[in-house]
Amino acid sequence: MKYQFAGYRFDSERGLEGAAGRVPLRKMDSRLLQLLLEADGRVVSKDSIVRSVWDDRPVTDDSIFQAVHRLRIAMPATDGADIIQTVYGSGVRLGRSVRARRAGAVASVRAVTDSDNVRAVASLMSARELSAGRSPENLLAAVEAAREALREDRGFIAAWCALAEFQVFRATRMAIDPRQAGVEAVTAAQEALALDPDCAPALAVRGWVAATIERDVAKGMADLDRSIAIDDRYWAARGMRGWALATVGRLPEAIADIGAALEWNPRAIWINAIRAQYRFFAGHGGAALAEARDAIRLFPTIDHAYVVMSMVASGLGLHEEAIAAGRRAMELAPHTPFEHTALACALARARRHKEAAAVIRGIENSGFPLPGVGLAPAYLAFGQPDRAIEMVRRARDVGSPQFGYAFVDPRLAELRNDPLFTSLREARTSAH
Repeated sequence: MKYQFAGYRFDSERGLEGAAGRVPLRKMDSRLLQLLLEADGRVVSKDSIVRSVWDDRPVTDDSIFQAVHRLRIAMPATDGADIIQTVYGSGVRLGRSVRARRAGAVASVRAVTDSDNVRAVASLMSARELSAGRSPENLLAAVEAAREALREDRGFIAAWCALAEFQVFRATRMAIDPRQAGVEAVTAAQEALALDPDCAPALAVRGWVAATIERDVAKGMADLDRSIAIDDRYWAARGMRGWALATVGRLPEAIADIGAALEWNPRAIWINAIRAQYRFFAGHGGAALAEARDAIRLFPTIDHAYVVMSMVASGLGLHEEAIAAGRRAMELAPHTPFEHTALACALARARRHKEAAAVIRGIENSGFPLPGVGLAPAYLAFGQPDRAIEMVRRARDVGSPQFGYAFVDPRLAELRNDPLFTSLREARTSAH
């Protein structure tokens, strides 16, 4: 078990940690602290201490007193009341509320009950419901609901993780400037990690931001790998790792990671669609088309499933199917211009340039960050390679998490020998 109390964290493997780092304890002191934490504020008698801490070996009252005294010194109180309290004639108790959870529980289950504050839990549940709407307005409302949960309980790890994830959603859908969303996602993840250094969801978010928005792939992969090492059942970390690998062209590994994520969560919406997208990038058009169609059957009301369907069909020359899927994506996400890029590209590649230009004008005049990587294939289909490259450059400059896709997207294949285009790909750090 892992315990949080009075600004401290404790588990039997890591020991005691406070705001300044690890607090060294003697073996018997550590066992006494664990006993008191397990009692959760109840008085622990001398007989129980002798039995559990000293294994029923003879021990003097002074030895017990000294152990209690050392714990008080190790954990000084800031409000005048001792954290370790003596109840004369009865025993010893912990005088602070204790939050206990199983190691890895937040990583693998991410339960919203990681708080005993009913208002906090209710706010987080509302935030999750709002985020499912996926529009910029819904995602902003989800962020505010998560913040409300944290105003109720700042120690609510699941709420910090959710807040970080909502900022990731905002970045991926270009609902706000991706760099701003990345900073806010990492800030929330850091808060979760301050409460639990082994919080797999927080590590995954921090790693994804580093790899895709900051373009420091080695740094991002280190966090993503650590997240998976802590809990290899955490499917979202696998998905985020796959995304990071795809941005540097390691598509077979990316597809394998996406497959591993789907083993744990076969109904993961974005991961089902993204595997079809990565198969398309890897040149497996038939498999990509089959998976994209399957994703639509599984998720007939999810906009991004249609975006990927449109992308794949257009890349394979199935223009009518691509346009129909693009229109459906736009109908499902009327206020998310990023999701309109598939229709613009499908129309442009079908040589319906006037209609494509009208969709692009709507996207460019929306006031949202420009989804450059999504628009580049449309401009290339217009016969404007310089404009297409400019779109990719803008994507790089705003920290678009889709930036790396430009260099593996078959619809942009004719740009791959252009020195200006290839120069954009240089990253600060490559994956190892």
